[in-house]
Amino acid sequence: MSFDRIEYAGLTFTDDEIVDGEAFGALSLTCDALEIGTFSVELYLTDPGAGAALAEFRRNAKLLYYHRDRLRGTYYVESVARTGMYTYEISANDALSLLDQSNHMGGIYTGQTVAEVVAEICNIPYFIQSKLAGIKLYGWLPIAPRRSNLAQVLFAVGAIAKIDQNGVLRIETLWNGACSNIPESRVFWGDKVNYASDVTEVSVLEHQYIAGTEEIKLFEGATVEGDVIQFSEPAHSLTAQGFSILEQGANYAKVSGGSGTLTGRKYIHTTRDVRVAVAEDEVPNVVTVTEATLVSLTNSAAVAQRLAAYYLQVESVDHEVVYGGESTGDVVTMAHPYGGATFACVYETAVSLGRSPTAAEKAVLGYAPPSMEQTEILEERVVLTGAGSWMPPEGVDSVRAVLIGGGPGGQGGENGGAGGTTRLIVSVSEAANGGSWSDPPKDPGEGGAGGQKGSGGKIFQTTIDVTPGAPISFSCGMGGTGGAAGGGVGSPGGDTTFGSLSSAQGGASDSGYTDPVTGEQYARPGADGTAGGKGGKGGSAGNSGGKGEDVPPNTGGSGAGGYKETGSQGGGDLESQTTQTSGGGGGGGAAKGGNGSAPATPTGKTMNGGAGGSATAPTGVTGYGTGGNGGHGGGGGGSTGGISWSCTPGYASCWITPTAGKGGTGSRGSDGAPGCIILYYSVPKKIMSGPVKDRTGRMVLDRLGRRIVV
Repeated sequence: MSFDRIEYAGLTFTDDEIVDGEAFGALSLTCDALEIGTFSVELYLTDPGAGAALAEFRRNAKLLYYHRDRLRGTYYVESVARTGMYTYEISANDALSLLDQSNHMGGIYTGQTVAEVVAEICNIPYFIQSKLAGIKLYGWLPIAPRRSNLAQVLFAVGAIAKIDQNGVLRIETLWNGACSNIPESRVFWGDKVNYASDVTEVSVLEHQYIAGTEEIKLFEGATVEGDVIQFSEPAHSLTAQGFSILEQGANYAKVSGGSGTLTGRKYIHTTRDVRVAVAEDEVPNVVTVTEATLVSLTNSAAVAQRLAAYYLQVESVDHEVVYGGESTGDVVTMAHPYGGATFACVYETAVSLGRSPTAAEKAVLGYAPPSMEQTEILEERVVLTGAGSWMPPEGVDSVRAVLIGGGPGGQGGENGGAGGTTRLIVSVSEAANGGSWSDPPKDPGEGGAGGQKGSGGKIFQTTIDVTPGAPISFSCGMGGTGGAAGGGVGSPGGDTTFGSLSSAQGGASDSGYTDPVTGEQYARPGADGTAGGKGGKGGSAGNSGGKGEDVPPNTGGSGAGGYKETGSQGGGDLESQTTQTSGGGGGGGAAKGGNGSAPATPTGKTMNGGAGGSATAPTGVTGYGTGGNGGHGGGGGGSTGGISWSCTPGYASCWITPTAGKGGTGSRGSDGAPGCIILYYSVPKKIMSGPVKDRTGRMVLDRLGRRIVV
């Protein structure tokens, strides 16, 4: 029986041909990278046919490695080299290397499960541990090699990926129980213990991506059918002109041939720094994680705590042992090289080929990976409103609390201004010698300004420890009252409290708060009120007045027409006594919800201005913590028409005083919405110990016939 056997491209190499070789594996215990396993072997071949077959090497051809007739690894050939007359070297990688040979197009994730995202990424056979498959992910992945994006997924949920002997990728959590023991009799002389500097704090950046409204030009120019346009940042609501979009995602668009532009809208990217203290030291040494864009509100605390547990250990060991089957990620018991018993987690192995393999191993002393049951991914969510008390469920010892205060009321809309008034008064003494007098039209009234929106309620978020069964009192702030018509200021919203916490500890945000789990928006600012329309200007003598401005869907009033009139008092030649020429009055400006009025025209000859429209109140707001809408401004009044009057000598006095249009009344602002509290937390899942059974009740055995026990 051969101790080692290699099968590749229809060839079989055994101990007689195998000179030397090594199987290398490495695993990131912080789950932040996927290390490719490698296999290298040196062969001595006297058969010219075998050498010729090796020379026809094909990249990614499958290579199988057996030890004592047991499959130990499936690899994919990277290179073949001839190093002498009879010597050859083969280098191969495990299946993770195949994930580096094409890109995953990434995207925005809003609650897709690990199983769904891994299915997008992996183009090799894989298996996902059931307790990981249903975890929801939130955030963004860029266009990147599949291995890089898979590493992001694993880091977000605290999982690792290992290639089994058959070449299948297994996504699972590490077990924190001891897998084996390494007695001193298996350890060669020359152990080395390395000491890392103390890490004082772990800083993990939490990410959130919110669909925004800002438009961005993504591409301009000529395209060929099937071109893929990649974006430098994620975008949504894509629109093309000059060509068609055949396929699209948050990071790209596949387009038809043509020439034109591609536009979209930006995502608002917000971050929050989550910190966990590790060890005290006079010299700060902070480990930072900033680019893990699937770290969100639901898992940021779990990621930070997992890293803190890892960096609490400062010792690692390098040693060479008689290989006993240890694998990367295994927890092993062993003697500390410098005294006492300890345990360690293996993160690197380099196993030699041969009858009695040896292994160069590296392990972190005193570290056992946290179990899935210790990982607090915040999958539970509750919204509290009104006032009362909240009872932490059994097993819940911490919650992420987001306190949202009541939204302030919106400002009232301003009243519209009155139109300007023309006036002509000629005394008897002035008229005695005859002559002409005039007054040109005045400016119309301005529309009242719309009231300013209320800002969103104050937002404060933090993570706190809680005790199951110990109720926490809470009270959600009421929304502020809208300001009175005429520009009255709205009142502030009330503070929301949860135990000793208060929304007053936070502040308002222009973008409000978007729940990453549901996509619902809270604490948004209201809408500014709409200004009233300007009134119409009166016409010059003999001309029609102007129309008041529209405020769609409401319209301004139409102005009246101008006129000329001649006449006398007490007889005589009418044409020789007086001449009056007047402009028509302007129409009133519209307001939101109210039309402007035309001048009163019972004879069709009035110079009066029309009244501005009065605004209706804005609609009420929805969404907890939303600020009130500003009131709408009243329409401006129309001004009176211009006047021209003349008389012959000795004519009586003249008195002409038309009436300008009044400004419309602005409306009050709307009230702000009441606040709320959003709690996110993790409920531990009960794990029953004992042998694993299938649905028929029979015990499940491994491939060696042993019972599987948890």
